[in-house]
Amino acid sequence: MMVEDNLENQLKNEGMPVPNVWVELEGEFLDFNKEMQTLRCKFPVRERYFNPLPTTLGGIIDSWIDITMGPLTVLLGQRAVSKNFSIKYLKPVGPSIEYVTAVAWRESIDGRNSLYKGELYLDNGTLAAVAESEFVEIRKS
Repeated sequence: MMVEDNLENQLKNEGMPVPNVWVELEGEFLDFNKEMQTLRCKFPVRERYFNPLPTTLGGIIDSWIDITMGPLTVLLGQRAVSKNFSIKYLKPVGPSIEYVTAVAWRESIDGRNSLYKGELYLDNGTLAAVAESEFVEIRKS
């Protein structure tokens, strides 16, 4: 994959800052491939994200993928918001996992609507979750 320099600055220069939750979840941009329309991000797994079982809460897993998809829309030149989001959990993210990697890509675009898909991988390369989200481009006023 082609790595773009300083992705955080690219996002800010597009007029849409990284979401606040990005800072809270300690996100790290790994690589962006404009031609393939993909973005890869890494997130540490913290004990505070666990339920009593202990596995990571589903909402945290959702957030890791969603906040990878959102910045990708900006990098691809869109100002879009999620219309819907669905996810399938495949493997738990437990205390033995140090980090996860979220991969997002734009599957299709039709006018103002785009379909994005995402996957979450454990630090050992195991696929832990798959998701998709429909994004709608914000109308210019």
